[in-house]
Amino acid sequence: MKRFASLILLLMLSTTLFAQQSYHHFNARKAPDWFREGVTYQIMPRCFSEEGTLKGAEKHLERLADMGIKVVYLLPVNIADTDMDQTKWSPRQHKSGFNDPRNPYRAGDYFHVDPEYGTDQDLKDFINKAHDLGMKVFLDLVFAHCGPGAAVVKQHPEFFKYDKNGEMMLTKWKFPMFDPEYSGTRAYFRSIMSYYVADFDVDGFRCDVAHYIPVSFWEEARAELERIKPDIVVVAESDRPYDTRLAFDADYNWKVFKYLRYTLLKSKSVEGKGGMAYVRQCHERQEALCPKGALHWNMTENHDWSTDAFENRFEKRLGHACGELVIAFSFALDGVPFLFNGQEIGHDKRVSLFGHKDCWIDWQRDGATEMALDRTAKIKAWAKMRKEQKALLYGQTKWLDNEHPAEVLSFRRVHEGSADILFIGNFSDKEVKGKLSDGTKYTLAPWGYVFAPQKSK
Repeated sequence: MKRFASLILLLMLSTTLFAQQSYHHFNARKAPDWFREGVTYQIMPRCFSEEGTLKGAEKHLERLADMGIKVVYLLPVNIADTDMDQTKWSPRQHKSGFNDPRNPYRAGDYFHVDPEYGTDQDLKDFINKAHDLGMKVFLDLVFAHCGPGAAVVKQHPEFFKYDKNGEMMLTKWKFPMFDPEYSGTRAYFRSIMSYYVADFDVDGFRCDVAHYIPVSFWEEARAELERIKPDIVVVAESDRPYDTRLAFDADYNWKVFKYLRYTLLKSKSVEGKGGMAYVRQCHERQEALCPKGALHWNMTENHDWSTDAFENRFEKRLGHACGELVIAFSFALDGVPFLFNGQEIGHDKRVSLFGHKDCWIDWQRDGATEMALDRTAKIKAWAKMRKEQKALLYGQTKWLDNEHPAEVLSFRRVHEGSADILFIGNFSDKEVKGKLSDGTKYTLAPWGYVFAPQKSK
């Protein structure tokens, strides 16, 4: 009876499955193996070390490499706008209380490192050290907008959009909006990207709100970058189904992890949608819409979700067992696991995009607890399992029905010639007992999970 109810629920939830155009008849572009097989780690320099600098972050690179991290992704470290006119600050910047104009996503100069983080040479040293340790480095590109005091605003006003009254248009964050259709703007953007690849040996880019820029630009830009570095990787902060066809190596797994987050944090926006059954449906819908083989970044936290969000972090609100579960899920699901600034130690204190004071991680104190050491060891083991188990890298996700569809996610990762990887996760604070559609029985504690190689059934 429970299984029948589960099927009915899934059918009800699937009514909007094909509301968008599907690109599944295309193949996604093939990302380099080093990206697909690796684990990404996002660093917020302001909050990552006591120094809040690139040199401070560099001290931790060996630890990250030992944990199995392959890609280190830095938030924007170029010079930020210092305009103190607060009418031109974003709402979150106001709420942070730091009274600091330097928002990393409000560029003042794209071609140099902000003195807050160090020097251009410090960035080169950081990248060189990462390369020596076998890791790659991504920078963050912010091309939808820049700061009102940015040099490019004065030097090239033709690069921006204007309304019918001749006023410069602003994005929803109150920043000047570039015109990405204009050939001069596109050439300017490409020059920034080429500069960091050629002069700094950057390995890839994360493209902020990539959907604000026509996909044709990204296709042009990557073709130019590939002439400098053939295995460059470009990731879209977007979930447009067609982004991974030609332009991007991966996109954001927004729907799956956004709705996982909303459900666990009991957002009113997902009331009545079926809990974990809806998260599963989001994955199935994404699979149906995106090109075959599309890669997605699997993140459970990032700088947007976590900045100044004291009570809206998994570790803080729901506890470390929940925090561990959602990370395990991000490793088990198809895609590239993405860890955020301190997740490997269960960090649950304030981090902020907008200031350093009292927001940096005390690694000696917080990183030395029994829980932190155990979490780091688990992530290291999962990273190792990804390298050893082809099902995790290249296998399909085969969902398994279960008797608690609102609370439990269950699937196998399957690949010919490889052991299956079984994942069963209890995304609730109550114990659950039941059976999967393949006959596997489960008893899971609150926030409990199974994530391990299994014989195929």
